Amino acid sequence: MQIICDTSITHFRNIILGARHYAFTHTHILLDDRWLLQDQSGLRSMVEEEGIHGIIAQVRDRRFEQRLLELDIPVVTVTNSLPNPRLSMAKQDDVAIGRVAADHLLGRHCTAYACWGQTQAPYSRDNLLGFRSRLREHGLDCVIGESPSVLKESGLALIRRMQTWLRELPRPLGVFAVLDTYGLHLMKAARRLGWQIPGDMAVLGVGDDEFWTDFEVTPLSSIKLPSRQTGYESARLLDDLCCGRIRRPYTRLLSDAVYEMAPRKSTDIVFVKDPVVVKAVGYIREHALEDIYVGDVMKAAGVSRPALQKRFKAAIGCSILKEIQRERIARVKLLLRTTDMKLPAIAEACRFLSLPRLHSLFRKFTGQTPGQYRNIFRRMALG
Repeated sequence: MQIICDTSITHFRNIILGARHYAFTHTHILLDDRWLLQDQSGLRSMVEEEGIHGIIAQVRDRRFEQRLLELDIPVVTVTNSLPNPRLSMAKQDDVAIGRVAADHLLGRHCTAYACWGQTQAPYSRDNLLGFRSRLREHGLDCVIGESPSVLKESGLALIRRMQTWLRELPRPLGVFAVLDTYGLHLMKAARRLGWQIPGDMAVLGVGDDEFWTDFEVTPLSSIKLPSRQTGYESARLLDDLCCGRIRRPYTRLLSDAVYEMAPRKSTDIVFVKDPVVVKAVGYIREHALEDIYVGDVMKAAGVSRPALQKRFKAAIGCSILKEIQRERIARVKLLLRTTDMKLPAIAEACRFLSLPRLHSLFRKFTGQTPGQYRNIFRRMALG
C-alpha cells in the first residue's frame, strides 16, 4: 500500500497516521517505505518496481485522477473536492460540519449570516447544505460567496474580492468559511474595511490547523476534522477493494464521526443589544461549574425573575435554565474528550446532582450517551 499526500498540512499528516495505524493492526497490510509525497511523474514505475497493490491519495485535479485510474489498481482518495469523482473515497460528513458551524454561530446571535465556499467543490457544497438547512430551521438564511481553490486564487486579489462582498452585508455578521485559510482571508478583508473581529464579524473556519488558527492576532475558531479516522477508514476501504470484498468506485462516509468546535477569540462574543442579557450570559459562562441557579443569574443581572426570563428568551431564544445546562454539557464534552476522568467524577466536577441526571441531559443535548461520545473520540485518536 502506498500513501500520496501533502505532508506539510496537519490534516493530511494525521490521515497518514490513521492509515498507518490500520496497517500496523492488520498484519497482511504492508506500507511502502516511501510513504511521503511521491514524484507523481513516476507513478507507473513506482507501482511496478515496488509491487504496489493499492494507493491512498490526495486528489485535487482531473489529470491526477486520470493517471491514478490508468494504473488499474485500487485507489482511495481522501479529498472530496472533485465533482462526480471516479475513484473510491473515504470522506467525512461535510453536511454535519455545516450544521456544527451554524449551531456555533447561532449561539453568537448575529444579525446576519454568510458562508464563503470553494467553487464547484462537493465538500463545500455539502458544508453549505448543512449550514443553510440548520439556519432555515430557525427561520434564517445566509448569503453565499465563493472563490476557486486557494491554489488558484489567494492573497491580495482574494482579499479585495472579499472586501467588496462584505461591504454589502449587515452587521453584526456571522461568517462560516469552509477552510481555515478562507477564514484568515476574510478577517484581513474585514480589517481593511475597518471592522472589528469579533465585534463586527464573528468568523470560523474548518480544519483546526494550529499553524493557521493562531496565524493572526485574533485566533480563528475552527471545526476539528476526524483526520486520523479518515485515514484509518481509507485504509480499511482500500483493504476491502484489494481483497475483492466490495466493488469500486465506492464511497465510505464517516457517519459516526464527531465534529467539534475549537472556539477561539474570532467568535468569542454574543451579539445581544440588551445589556441585562449580556450580563446574565457572562455570569453563566463564568460560573457554570458552580452551584448556580436561575435565582443567582437574576441577582447578577439586577432585575426581577419574570423580567429576566422574558428578556433572555427574546434575546437568546431559550430559557436561562437551558443556557446553564448547555454550558455545563459543553464542559462535560471537553472532559470526555481530553481526560480519562470517570463519569462520576465528571458529574461532580460539572455540578450534576446525579449520574442519571448527567446521562439524561447529555443524551438530550447530543443524541448520545457520554460513553458513546468518549468512545468515538478514542477511536479517532487511535486511527
